Amino acid sequence: MKLKNIKSLSHNFTHSYVSFENYVDGEFVFKELKELAREANGKKISIFWLYPEDKVIPLFSARITKSINYYKEWLPRLLSQHGLESGAIEEMRTDIYIASNKQLEVQAYARDIKGREYIKNIYDFADLQPYEGEQ
Repeated sequence: MKLKNIKSLSHNFTHSYVSFENYVDGEFVFKELKELAREANGKKISIFWLYPEDKVIPLFSARITKSINYYKEWLPRLLSQHGLESGAIEEMRTDIYIASNKQLEVQAYARDIKGREYIKNIYDFADLQPYEGEQ
C-alpha cells in the first residue's frame, strides 16, 4: 500500500465533490453546502467519507445525502487507482467553512493508520457567486 498517495487521493476526491460535476436533482450541491457554511458562522461543515465507527455523522438534506452516497460508491475504485485500501485511512472528510477573514474555505482532510494527517486546501470549487462577506 502506498500511504504517500493518501494526500492526493483526499485532495482529488474533495476537489471533485465541490466541483461543477456534482449536480444533483437540478442544482449544484456546493450551492447548498455554501449556504450551510454561511449559517454555521465559522464552524466547519464536515462530510465524512471514511471514519471511526464511533463517529456521529451529521444529517444533511436529501440532495446532499444523495450526492454523498454517489461519491461513497466511487471511493473504493478511486482508492484502488491510488494503490490504497480503505483500511489504510482512519478518517477522511471534506470540511467547508467561512474563515475568520470571511473567505469561504474548503479543505480535504485524511488521517492514515499511522496517525499522520494530510490537510490540503481546495481553491477551485463550484462557487457561482462570492460569499456576501467577501470584499
